[in-house]
Amino acid sequence: MHQYAKRAMAAAVASIAALGLPMVGPLGQTAAADTTLVLYEHDTEQHVVDVGKPGPGPGDQFIFAGDLFDRPGGLFLGRTAGVCTTLTGNDKAGQQACGVTMNLPGGQIAVQGLADTAALLGRGDTVPFYIAGGNGIYRDARGDATIQVPPDVPNEVDANFVLNVVTG
Repeated sequence: MHQYAKRAMAAAVASIAALGLPMVGPLGQTAAADTTLVLYEHDTEQHVVDVGKPGPGPGDQFIFAGDLFDRPGGLFLGRTAGVCTTLTGNDKAGQQACGVTMNLPGGQIAVQGLADTAALLGRGDTVPFYIAGGNGIYRDARGDATIQVPPDVPNEVDANFVLNVVTG
């Protein structure tokens, strides 16, 4: 096994152990019921798609991808990617519809929600979302989630997620 692959596997095992989740076996175990995942995300990619009239407005999309950790500067857990579409207003006020997929050891979790733009991308409020589903050990995932984008971080490159995962 390549040295990088060995390190990645060790990190995945450590991540699962740190989260208190069971390993995925060939028969497909599921995540423990009522698991809370606290995740820190740092964007490594961002793109804005300007749709319609030039400048911020309905239809515009904020597309992002990044790394997931257990805390800032902590253990790498996986990757995430998502898109927020402006429904009303602009990049300062109005509503956003967001969908985020998190690729974690053992599977993926999808989170969605409708958010007040100023709360999500301006004030740094904790905004409620919901768990839309998952695969792998999260295949029966549902529950609620919150997202908080710190207001003091330039370009909204960091976010804090809390996922209250219920399975079974």
